[in-house]
Amino acid sequence: MDKVKFIESSWSLEPENIFADLETSLQGLSEQEVLRRLKIYGKNIFHKQERQNAIAIFLKQLTNPLIFILIAATIITTILQEWTEVVVITLAVLINTGLGFYREYHAENTLEKLSSFIKDRSRVIRNNHEAEIDSEMLVPGDVIKLSYGSRVSADARIINANNVSTDESILTGESTPVRKSGEVNPVSASVSERTNMVHAGTLTIDGFATAVVISTGDRTEIGKIAGLVSGIHRVKTPIQKGLSRLAWIIFAIVVIIVVSIFILGIYRGESISGMLVLSVAVAVGAVPEALPIALTVILSIGAERIAKKRGIARTLIAAETLGSTSVIMTDKTGTLTEANMRLVGIYNVNKLVSGDTEGVAYSGNDQKVLEMALANVDVLIENPESEISAWIFKGKPFEVNIVKTARDNGLNVSRFSINGNSQISIPFNSSYKFSVSMLGNLSIIMGAPDILLSRSRMDASTYNKIESWIIKASEEGKRLIAIGKKSAVITSVSEMENIEFIGILAFHDPVRKEVPAAIKSIESLGTRIIMVTGDLKGTAISVAREIGWNIAPHEVLTGHDLQTISDEALLSIISSIKIFARVTPEDKLRIGLLYRKQGEVVAMTGDGVNDAPSLKAMDIGVALGSGSDVAKSAADLVLLDDNFQTISMAIHEGRRILVNIRKAFVYLMSNSLDEVFVIGGSLLVGIALPLSAIQIIWVNLFTGSLPALAFAYDEDFDHEMSKRHTLKSIFTREVNILTFGIGIFSSLLLFIMYYALLYFGVELSLARSVFFVCFASYILVIAFSFRSLHKPLFSYPVFSNKKLNQSVLLAILVLVATMAIPSLRELFELAPLPPVWLWFIALWLALNVLLVEFAKYLFRTKRS
Repeated sequence: MDKVKFIESSWSLEPENIFADLETSLQGLSEQEVLRRLKIYGKNIFHKQERQNAIAIFLKQLTNPLIFILIAATIITTILQEWTEVVVITLAVLINTGLGFYREYHAENTLEKLSSFIKDRSRVIRNNHEAEIDSEMLVPGDVIKLSYGSRVSADARIINANNVSTDESILTGESTPVRKSGEVNPVSASVSERTNMVHAGTLTIDGFATAVVISTGDRTEIGKIAGLVSGIHRVKTPIQKGLSRLAWIIFAIVVIIVVSIFILGIYRGESISGMLVLSVAVAVGAVPEALPIALTVILSIGAERIAKKRGIARTLIAAETLGSTSVIMTDKTGTLTEANMRLVGIYNVNKLVSGDTEGVAYSGNDQKVLEMALANVDVLIENPESEISAWIFKGKPFEVNIVKTARDNGLNVSRFSINGNSQISIPFNSSYKFSVSMLGNLSIIMGAPDILLSRSRMDASTYNKIESWIIKASEEGKRLIAIGKKSAVITSVSEMENIEFIGILAFHDPVRKEVPAAIKSIESLGTRIIMVTGDLKGTAISVAREIGWNIAPHEVLTGHDLQTISDEALLSIISSIKIFARVTPEDKLRIGLLYRKQGEVVAMTGDGVNDAPSLKAMDIGVALGSGSDVAKSAADLVLLDDNFQTISMAIHEGRRILVNIRKAFVYLMSNSLDEVFVIGGSLLVGIALPLSAIQIIWVNLFTGSLPALAFAYDEDFDHEMSKRHTLKSIFTREVNILTFGIGIFSSLLLFIMYYALLYFGVELSLARSVFFVCFASYILVIAFSFRSLHKPLFSYPVFSNKKLNQSVLLAILVLVATMAIPSLRELFELAPLPPVWLWFIALWLALNVLLVEFAKYLFRTKRS
């Protein structure tokens, strides 16, 4: 195959014709042939939708209503030929739009870069060996294996299928699962009618199949639909939407205030041109133009931090919502435990009836049970060319352990190195909790012990003894898998009756060492953790005790209990439940929705296909990196390491995001009324204006954006005081009072200080210079008090935020240069400041710090 070759109407061809046209076979392609085809067809990737160019992103920054005011100010000062003001305002516009451009351009790529950590994998047959590869390496002619929970990564023609259904809603909009087969379809069949084709981007939700790849990349059906898969649509988070509305409110208020000051100045006899320039300056000073930029920076940096902790937040909404989480519904296996299923015992019926649950070494009597278990596992061998003793198995942890035990005890496991080794006829499903395979003329069943026991034929005495053994073993923390057989072919779930119960495999999955500390850390934030598992009640309680929970009988409900209780009754007791055991995915969804009905912000973990509806329905869906592609597609957060500690870290990071947004908001808004009070107050009482237009604009420029952005890198010093109900909004009572209460009070103090300087005979030019320094410096100093909105100043490391230190230091250097360099001093119409006034400025700064600290003290006192 030396040129590009595409198969037309492959759904209407027999498999042998497709194999011939693609020059392939059921044994798959050779590695050399794959490399050659990669050069011809390219990688199995979609061409990305063209991103917004740099100019479009930059111009977008100018649509912010707060930037409107700066642009309007530039136009007015240009008309009035106030060139100094024009330069400074233009500089302010360029700095803020430049910072916004940089961060949005960066954020444009951040989530896409993070999503690259979540690799799509495909099971492929090459050289008659089954392996797992990155899906982008698939080529036409590859033979792929599809199974329950996997994503289809290329358009492929089914060769043989076993109870396969796919979710094609992403392609056709049809939410009902589509049953697939290998039968030939008419040439005229539409995409939705091609029942022997599977398409890239769709999901396998039942059964398994073998298929040959027909098209990859842009040649797939989904690749032809422009923007459907490759388009990246960023949605504003709730906080972004809220602040956007706030920006328009501020815009309206500022316009009203500026017009009022202009009218008041004209009434007092000031010149129209002079009042226009001054009104423009007040508008510039009153606008927190860095607020939207600071929000974007905090959210994107937070998402990057979560990624460094092995959690991928798929949207900025997820990064934000994590901080508000009040209930976590977590599975047990893999998140709380290590997912290292060690086989600790094999028990035939005689051992079960004896009641002994002690783990015993493998013996010859266990061979029958183990051989039957082997028929029901589906694992890959990563290095089949190596010695059998060195084989590395990949698959579900307990299945890998079964194969390892069999190998180590001399059983033949060589079939796992051969293509087409699977003997499973009915794959496992979390709804019916078992799988069926064929071993000769026998149907071998492997699944949940209580399910198999209930479908077995045996006398009541044996039944009761085995049931008691299951309860006892599960209370010891063992994970149990039962084996049964039937001397007939089982082709459907309904035929799984009157089986012969053969035995039980017992596994132990240790709790992760870091989990108890992670749980305590999360619970200290007021967030509840609920265990929701499909395992037996005893197993769940045993794990709960291992992680340090004391579980009372009334704190546990089972799936059977849930079937007998109404939503209303469950709502009345749900707050007291710590464990839901033996639940189905449908139960998980019901429980989660009831928590949400109570006003909780719910995060849920899941890894299976049937978990997807619950993950999508909750506020935060958390998928395990080792879980199904279906679950990962529905989730907001993917744990690359399956570790509960990562959830803990992500929630802490989410809280940090919210807290830092509050800090930036308080910093930018608390001094926004200063110019309004001092200019408006001076006009009302008839004294000389304390600031010129150029002074207001200059101070706003160097005290605004950079210090606010530095809060994105700040720590959360208030996590011990955070309460659940205070984390669902930025605008808490503390934030509102610190922003507007202290803002108004400090603005009044500024005006009183200036009035007092004039009252006590300080020369006007000197009074203005003193006022200018006090006005410019106090907000920089109290930024360090705003690093915690609860704790006293020196109870945390004041100068640990290097970005804030650098921003404040830069602003102070600009202020010192303005006062010390004669040319700058003249430009800004300032008088030299005698050193004797430094003590006054220091006292002023201390007074403002004390004001903030006193407000925080009042909040702490009220809390205690």
